[in-house]
Amino acid sequence: MRRHHLIEESKAELDVAYEEVKRAERQIMSLEYEYNDRAAEFEAMNGDDGATKLRELMQEKSAAQERLDIESLYRMQGTAIERFSIVSAAFSIVASVDDDKMAVDLIRKLLFDKHAVGPVKLEIDGLIRDFSRGLHGYTRKESSSENDQLVRQPWGRIEELLRGFGRDI
Repeated sequence: MRRHHLIEESKAELDVAYEEVKRAERQIMSLEYEYNDRAAEFEAMNGDDGATKLRELMQEKSAAQERLDIESLYRMQGTAIERFSIVSAAFSIVASVDDDKMAVDLIRKLLFDKHAVGPVKLEIDGLIRDFSRGLHGYTRKESSSENDQLVRQPWGRIEELLRGFGRDI
């Protein structure tokens, strides 16, 4: 079975996000060590001069760490994890379930749960069915650019709907 580019891309996004978080965490730890060593000089000083210099040093360290913006990197990593997990789950369902109706039901329940009601349910079911058929064509028949688009187009709209429902992907 061929692996589709969409799952490869979501995995690559996850890897990049993980590496960025790891890099920033290493930099934060490096700053901790550097500034703790420098702080020892001021802690040995008596009086207000040492306390003032220590306070300034700690403010400098905090500012350097804030510039790394680790919180936004954690959010980016969380988004990449969420996206990779839903792409992987949808791909797993399509790969393991031959019946289109069952695959549509499983993917809808997994991704949309309570949001697939009324007219939007018809759109969601159609998109999932197109995605499933496109992925079957891509993985079991031919990994052509036409079959790639039959996967990407409905999946792109599925992601738009998920974001509209508040999913962070």
